[in-house]
Amino acid sequence: MPVERRILVLDTTLRDGDQAAGFAFSAREKLKLGLALAEAGVDIVETGFPVSSRADFELCRRLAGELGAGRLTAVMCRGRLEDIRRSAEVFSGGLPGALHISLPASAIHIGAKLGKTGKEVLALVRETVSFASGLVSRVELGAEDASRADPDFLADYCGTALMAGAGTVNIADTLGILCPAGAAALTAFLLSRNPGFSGGAVLSIHCHNDMGLACANTLAAVEAGCSQVEVSVSGIGERAGNAALEEVAANLAMRRGSCRAYTGIDLAKVPALIGLAAGTLGAAVSPMKPLSGWNVRAHSAGTHQQGLSRERKTYNVENFPIMAPERIVLSRHSGKAGAALFCRRYLGLAPDGETLAELMARIKNDAAFDSGAVGMSELLGLLGTMGKLPTAYEGPLLISSWSGARSAGRALFRAALRPALAGEPVTETTGRGKTGTSAALDALNRLWKIGTPEMPPDIRLLKRALNGAGSKIRLYAALKFGARLYRLERVGSDAELLLFQCGLDGINAEQFRRFPHS
Repeated sequence: MPVERRILVLDTTLRDGDQAAGFAFSAREKLKLGLALAEAGVDIVETGFPVSSRADFELCRRLAGELGAGRLTAVMCRGRLEDIRRSAEVFSGGLPGALHISLPASAIHIGAKLGKTGKEVLALVRETVSFASGLVSRVELGAEDASRADPDFLADYCGTALMAGAGTVNIADTLGILCPAGAAALTAFLLSRNPGFSGGAVLSIHCHNDMGLACANTLAAVEAGCSQVEVSVSGIGERAGNAALEEVAANLAMRRGSCRAYTGIDLAKVPALIGLAAGTLGAAVSPMKPLSGWNVRAHSAGTHQQGLSRERKTYNVENFPIMAPERIVLSRHSGKAGAALFCRRYLGLAPDGETLAELMARIKNDAAFDSGAVGMSELLGLLGTMGKLPTAYEGPLLISSWSGARSAGRALFRAALRPALAGEPVTETTGRGKTGTSAALDALNRLWKIGTPEMPPDIRLLKRALNGAGSKIRLYAALKFGARLYRLERVGSDAELLLFQCGLDGINAEQFRRFPHS
């Protein structure tokens, strides 16, 4: 069998991600993300484009100092000698680092951007790489638009760079037009034409996601012999972005035996890194995003829920820490097995078959549940009206009215609630905070302590994500009640109300669990 290869990971979140339209990181955010990337096991953190501004230069230099002890940093520059000289100063004083020079490789880029011929570009490759090699410890040449370059010219481009002293040549699928077979063929061709890549030099791949194939193309290039991947957290970057760090690392980890390749990424640390990047950018991760989306292991279909009720492995990848946690969603698509699993897992109930059949018949025939999930509060209300809960139980608390307001930099959230089965008494709760979110959470904690005399610990909001707009916002929240964690979702038009409803689901579930059932 072929020897396993250690694949280097260059993360370009702080450079390519920072260039994404409408996104930009502050100095503080870049530093925090850079440290998190290093902690997750990224080999090379590309920190920016230092000649773009004095502030960028200073930040790239600071990151080189902060991260240089454990990880290499890289900066990008154009193929101009003055840019190379200035960018190399980021690493002055003996700081380790890589200079990533970008030069066009396709005829259209060479002509339109440089006004040169292919022969002149090869001379420029030789000149710039040789010059940079005398200034920094490592030089990478980035072949821009390599996927549209003439293959023979690209092979000469790589060979010229290696002869001039480049340690890495990066093949950029700038427009995201490659397919996996094409990525593999191009990689194999370049390796066969340039023996230097088998003598210590690195062939790298940088794929954009315009056609949705960035991860697949990157993996195909690795299988064909590439020894470095260029990625970003959640794929953020120019246009449709890049190959996602988490997707490439997870796929190589899952297929280590067949690919004979692996990275140094600690998958257990990646979910927090994804959350940090999303929060920094103010851009929610799609619920359908591979690996990290809220719905990746959310099961609503009855056939899936039945399988899970018998064996968790039927619809789960076991022992894979990067994947979003499993959730059971009760809806009109569920069956009796799903309802039983939901009741047992979230409410500590074990209804009999007759109760489950009646419950699902009501859910399937109630128009209120046609377009969404059944929350724990609604489920308790249904079971109560069916007479399947203890007679002394007054039902879950439901919202009778609510209001939110902001004034002088403070937010206020008020809600009046009543028990679903008794109708009264009405309970009121008021929360305050700097934001609508913190006010709604404060109102939940005040309500939680009213109904739970033993003074439990505060409800903690571990994660919150929003998707959608206008009258249909979908809010996902991970809320911790002591030792128990609930992953909840609600749909509506007001984010603060949706968070309060999610928390109310958790309160109703916890209070029902504490209610005497005998």
